[in-house]
Amino acid sequence: MEERRRYFRLDDEVVMDFQAISQEEFQHWKESQSLEKNELRELEQELGTLLHQMRSVHPSLAQILELYNRKINLLSGHKDDSSGVPMSGTESRVRVNLSACGMSFYTDSDLSGSSHLLFQLQLKPSNAMLNLAGTVVSAERTLQTNNPFLVRVNFDGIQESEQELLIQHLFQLQSKTLKHMRDH
Repeated sequence: MEERRRYFRLDDEVVMDFQAISQEEFQHWKESQSLEKNELRELEQELGTLLHQMRSVHPSLAQILELYNRKINLLSGHKDDSSGVPMSGTESRVRVNLSACGMSFYTDSDLSGSSHLLFQLQLKPSNAMLNLAGTVVSAERTLQTNNPFLVRVNFDGIQESEQELLIQHLFQLQSKTLKHMRDH
């Protein structure tokens, strides 16, 4: 199966919980995306852009504001599930291969019979929360003994502000990685 790459992908670690959902639940989720949620994400994206610009002029002030933003995100993040679908309750730090349009990850759950997944993602270190749905592209058994299933998902019904937040997160991750490589 040829996988189309619309955005670059990076290996990352996120706090994630997910739940397999039916087509009907997926449609309900898409319809329930609220205006308030979109406004919060747009604010987060705009704030992130301005903080990135400020970092080159006033790095200390930008760092203080980023810390405050992370604290606010952390305090408000766990209350942001408006999907109406109960999650698995097994939220954990997970290594993912992430892009602005999808991701892949290893799990102990056989999701080969699932067509849609609902995710709660917390991006690190910003603590920005995303509630996203995805269409399962593939779910295959691997030779790994721990988390033997590799799942690939395309995000579906993703808002432009959510995609911008992911792009910004990936850009910051790549910048940090390149800086670390230069310094060592």
